[in-house]
Amino acid sequence: MLINELKKELSKHNNEEKDKIIIELYKKIPKNIKEDYDIDNFIINISNKTEKMEEKTMTIDELDKEIIFLMNCAKDDLYIKPNRIINKNERNNWRNKIKKLYKDLNTFAPDTKDGIKATSLLEELYFLLTYATNYLTFSSYNTFGALRVRQDEYLENVMSRKLILGVTKETMESCVDLLDSYYDPNCYHIIVLYSFVSCLKTNDAKLLAIETLKNKIISKKEELKKYDIYEIKERINYFTECMFLIYIDLCEIEEGINNFKKFYLEQNKEILEYIIFDILEMESKYDWWIKEYEQNQEKINFRESIKEKYNNFKKGIYE
Repeated sequence: MLINELKKELSKHNNEEKDKIIIELYKKIPKNIKEDYDIDNFIINISNKTEKMEEKTMTIDELDKEIIFLMNCAKDDLYIKPNRIINKNERNNWRNKIKKLYKDLNTFAPDTKDGIKATSLLEELYFLLTYATNYLTFSSYNTFGALRVRQDEYLENVMSRKLILGVTKETMESCVDLLDSYYDPNCYHIIVLYSFVSCLKTNDAKLLAIETLKNKIISKKEELKKYDIYEIKERINYFTECMFLIYIDLCEIEEGINNFKKFYLEQNKEILEYIIFDILEMESKYDWWIKEYEQNQEKINFRESIKEKYNNFKKGIYE
């Protein structure tokens, strides 16, 4: 029901009945949701009639020290185990701490000296939060959920702040480095890639991004020769998908498909084509989808769902 409807229904109940409703609803909230949205602190603070004064925004030097301290403590697991450095209250309050750091850092204009430093600190915080979505660092893996900012939104914010100063080789390399991080399981990775592409406002920026991604892939493949690790393969494939999206944005789809097949790590040709089809469909490039299918239908035994899609697309049915 809508909020107005909820208010209307609640008005029909006395305080005792409302208390029962609140208690029953509280019981039904899963523990992880209570933690991610800090429900307990919300209930405690809303009952406190003494209004808290708005916390003062920290200086860039204070923020620098805070984030270095936070990262060192997080690295030493001090937010997930009892210790004398980070007390229990601070460990439970990590969400509010991160929210404030993020908010304060974004108060600095990105084209100022302090703003450039703030962008760098936002980047450091980003890498910590992405790591913590895969390895328990705080009381919950859902770090971006606690911040109320999705990973793709955070990346777009940092990348936009960087590129506002100019699109250079060094800046683009640092933007691509944002993709060389852990990915929040609560956010489909392709959405993060789309955020990256959305920040590329000119063809020159897109071409530079492609060049940088290619260099990154080559570097990762060299690394893979020494360490056969799944995460390295995953990054290579994500970079390749991102490059394909940029090629599509440039209307250079054939070049994009050729590069995709060159760099993407997948030995099964049917699965490789399936991923290409999926991206082309997301981009509504149905003519290219059909062309790619017809070029390979004699070489590859496609799954029935792909064959069915081909028949529908040929008839102009795209749902």
